[in-house]
Amino acid sequence: MEERTYQRKNDPKKKVAKFCFTESLMFTTLALLVVGMMTCGFAIETNILARGPASFMFGDKSPCSPSVLSLSNIKYHSDHEYYTKLREIAPLPPPVFEGDHASLCTNRIHLKRKQRSFRNCLPISGRKDSSFCTAADRMDLIKQNTSEIFCHASVLHMLLVEVYEELKALGKSPVVLYGSLLGAVREEGIIPFTEDADIGYSGKLRVGDELQRLLWQKGYNLFFHQIWRVCVAPTHPLAAKLYDPNSSFATSFVVPYVDLYYMNQERRTGEWKIQEMIKVNGSKMIPDDLVRPFSQVTINAQQFDTVHDPVHLLKRLYGEEYMIPKPRNSNYLQ
Repeated sequence: MEERTYQRKNDPKKKVAKFCFTESLMFTTLALLVVGMMTCGFAIETNILARGPASFMFGDKSPCSPSVLSLSNIKYHSDHEYYTKLREIAPLPPPVFEGDHASLCTNRIHLKRKQRSFRNCLPISGRKDSSFCTAADRMDLIKQNTSEIFCHASVLHMLLVEVYEELKALGKSPVVLYGSLLGAVREEGIIPFTEDADIGYSGKLRVGDELQRLLWQKGYNLFFHQIWRVCVAPTHPLAAKLYDPNSSFATSFVVPYVDLYYMNQERRTGEWKIQEMIKVNGSKMIPDDLVRPFSQVTINAQQFDTVHDPVHLLKRLYGEEYMIPKPRNSNYLQ
């Protein structure tokens, strides 16, 4: 009985059948593998061809457009003529970004992550000559045709007003400072050749707070680069009109922007410390009676709060001849 069982286990016919089955299974597996590789290759080739010639010209930086914000979804803080005229404009087509600018098509920002550079700012360039840009106003941006060159100061005025309004709505006690204050006192406007606008604020600003979210919903980007700053985002309703495809990308301090300066009152002395304030007699502190109550200055026919004694501040910053325009240098906050 045991011998017959042994013979069945070693039956040659069984071995042949088993070998044939194994060989058939291996062949089938190999055939499926080849078919799979051919299918995958065909799919990849089809996908490449479907992307069109732009992909071969620009690689992963193909021309693209951001999703600009709709004016119907934006809530402004006043009924100023600018906002009325802005809403009357037919929606502009989004700008088209190519090359390095194509990275601006990523419209989302991380509201819980601190942005630290100008990389999310819309590339903008405008004229800065006094002969053309004296009394530059944000209204100029909606009166001009897209092809016309506008003033850098016109964009600064737009930024100044809307950032100021948001800070005020959030109880941050904004005040016009430094170069923006100088322009207000000199000519009740924006200095034509200045690079930025300057606003002081009280209270802390943090990543992901209401200011960052509210500004983003209006087409502005709040970011931290040495201090808090604000620039025009690629999603702004006027992005197509403001965008300069020939402007250098992500170069710091080239586009129009707002500097935000933290103002803090010392509990013990009552004096104020303002970011970037120069030292006088070894101290950066300013007495409370020179800061409060706030006074007002006019910029393009609108009133803005500033420190109680703006003349004292301007003399401290720019000297007795603060009313005389001077070329900007690294130590001159104009």
